[in-house]
Amino acid sequence: MGQIIGNKSDGHNYHYASLADIARQGIEIPPMRVVPLTDEHGNIQTANGQPIEYVEAYITQLGDWVRGARVVVPSSTRSNEAQNYGAALTYARRYTVLTLLGIACDDDDKIETHSEADQKANEEAAKDELRSLYEKAGGADFEKWLKDCGGLTNRNFPALKAKLIKQINANAEKEKA
Repeated sequence: MGQIIGNKSDGHNYHYASLADIARQGIEIPPMRVVPLTDEHGNIQTANGQPIEYVEAYITQLGDWVRGARVVVPSSTRSNEAQNYGAALTYARRYTVLTLLGIACDDDDKIETHSEADQKANEEAAKDELRSLYEKAGGADFEKWLKDCGGLTNRNFPALKAKLIKQINANAEKEKA
């Protein structure tokens, strides 16, 4: 798919493609839900006393829910908790759609308020997520593949994830034929 560049938001110094901008391009927004991260016993995992949550999207070609972006609520004194959570959820939903559908955007805004512990947890979760997708795509040596891709970085994670999802979708289409 091509790039989608959203309009400049009035009163803010950034460009972004909202979910509405994406839908106006004729791209179907998949159903989404928020799910907590749980351990093997079903206990909800937390970070800084808050549940760790992800947005999942239902991918029709897979017939399954796929984990997308983590809902990371930045600390702020400028708004209330509900506003912070709503902004974080909107951001996570948007990035889930962009990543899972392989859509690129220019000049995006970023949330840069992660603690070192959160960054480490996010890295591990991202690596686990890629490993799972790699295995679903039929890959045999995740560590070698990741090394050949230049390792895992914030910059390349969305592209690696989109590449794996495209491979999974291609495999599913081959099986149907």
